[in-house]
Parts: sequence; C-alpha cells; structure tokens
Amino acid sequence: MSTNMKTDLYEAADARQVFALWNTSGVKQGYVPFDFPQFEKALILHPYFNRKHAFVLKDENKICGFVCGCEGDALPFGKERGYFTCLLLDDPHDNREATELLLAALENSFREAGKSCLVSNCFNPMKLPWFLPGTPKHQHNNAPGIAVDTPLFERMAGYGYQDRNRECAMYLDLDSFGGIPQRVVQLEEKAASEGYSVAWYDSRKHTGLQEMTEATGNPMWIEEIPYAAEHINMLVALKENRVAGFTGPVYPEESGRGYFAGIAVSPLHEKHGLGTLLFYRLCKEEKEAGSKYMSLFTGIDNHARRIYQDVGFTGKRVFSVMLKEI
Repeated sequence: MSTNMKTDLYEAADARQVFALWNTSGVKQGYVPFDFPQFEKALILHPYFNRKHAFVLKDENKICGFVCGCEGDALPFGKERGYFTCLLLDDPHDNREATELLLAALENSFREAGKSCLVSNCFNPMKLPWFLPGTPKHQHNNAPGIAVDTPLFERMAGYGYQDRNRECAMYLDLDSFGGIPQRVVQLEEKAASEGYSVAWYDSRKHTGLQEMTEATGNPMWIEEIPYAAEHINMLVALKENRVAGFTGPVYPEESGRGYFAGIAVSPLHEKHGLGTLLFYRLCKEEKEAGSKYMSLFTGIDNHARRIYQDVGFTGKRVFSVMLKEI
C-alpha cells in the first residue's frame, strides 16, 4: 500500500471525482449508475448527507476512495447509532488496507459525535438503488445491509463488524403472476365464514390500524403505514371492522417496481390465512395498477418467506445487517 495514502474530509470540490467512483466502484457493487444530477440528489445533496461523516481517500492528492454515513436523533436508535451508507474504491486501491482506512475515519467521526456503534441496515434514510441480479435491469430502491457476495462484506467482517442478521432480496416479474388461484379463493371463503375479510382501508369505517402498527415495534412502519393508509392506500385484513393485518401501499414506482412497505398480521388473528390473502391481493392490485415487477426483503428465517415463494417470488441476493461497537 502506498505510504502517501491519507483520508480527508469530503469537500464540495470533490464531487466530480466521487461521482466517477460511483459509476465504477459503485456499479461493480451492483448499484444503479447515475448521471451527475441523479448522483447529487441521491447522495451529496440528500438531506441526511453530512460532511462530518464523509471522507475521501487520497493517494498523491488524487481521490481513490470515498466513504460516508449519516446520523440523526429522529432515526431509529439514532441517539446511539451512526448509519453506514456506502464505500467506494477505484480498482488499484480496492483492497483491505484502503477499506480499513476509510472505515476507521468514519468510525472515528461517529465516536466523536457521541455514537456507540456503526450499523448498516434498512433504517438508513439515504436509499441507494441497485439492480436485482438476473433481471432485465430491474432495481430495488434500498439495501438493508452489505451484500454478502461483495469483498466489502468480508473486509468489514474482518474489521470487527458483526454479521447480525441475513436478509434475502426476493423478486417477481408480474407478467408471470396469473392471478389469485382457486385454493386461495377457497381460503378467502373460509376466512369469511370466520368473520374475516380483506379490503381497502377506510378510516371512516375501520378501527385499530394505529394500535396494530405500534404493536409491531417497527419504527419504519409506525411512521409510514398510518400515513400511507390515509394519503395513498392500504390493504387491510379485517375482523368485522377492526384491522387484523395490513399490506401495501399499492403504487408503481418510476422504475416499474410495485412499491411494498411490508405485511403484518396481528398475533391475535393468526392461523386464518390472512397473510396469504393479503399478499395475493397485493400482487393482483400492483399488477392492475401498472407495476411491472415486485421486489422485497425478508429475513432468511422469516416464515413469511414461504408466502412469497408460494406466489412465485425467487431469491436474488443476500445482504447482511452489520454492526460494530465503536
């Protein structure tokens, strides 16, 4: 490794060189290539981009690497956590030593900011799109960690980052979705005989969505689900008029992806097939709304994965939620 390598805080004058790294190193990692305005919007002009937590690696005054992270008390566990966003290196410097120099600079900045750990997971608000492997350049709008098929994963693991959880990216081309099969229709009829139904959420008639969302303990759902239900749309499972589950909202993103915030069924109403009913209905509505494909993340051991596979989703990439005490 060159003895002239050093890390410096990112400055606005570095933008074009970091942009070049994005479209080489970033693309090699699987991220979507950008033009410069797209790069600015997604990264350096993002509201959560913070120059205190952005560093360039220089060799003989030429930028050969970049790393950044973000923080905020309003983020989940934001008082103690800093969030890793991305790390980029040009080919000659794409090695363990350069990676660790950048990680050390980022960790130190969060330590100085009073954070006790650095984490890479889905709660990072700087959502960077990447291509789903084996698809016609269909993209997902965020990564929930570090892709385990990249050198970065091995390097971070070797530098003290814990592999806390594995998330599987799953995908369905909606052209292959043939609608709701008869066995699911029969399941719906059985659920109806037990007082359950699936419908669009209507705040004038339905109760219990806020309480159920809060009971999940998921910070993203607590913020997003009630808002989407009121201002966009949301499919809900109902016991009479009380919410027993939810999924959605339903709308096609510019990429053609059918948006998916998540799916949940109250523990009080499990064993009635509500998860299956909600998810088949979601896929049907996304296709009818014009979405071309769907993608989502689920834990490797999440029982909901069976529902997604039953509909026709296949696994495309595995990511690790990584955390280091600093």
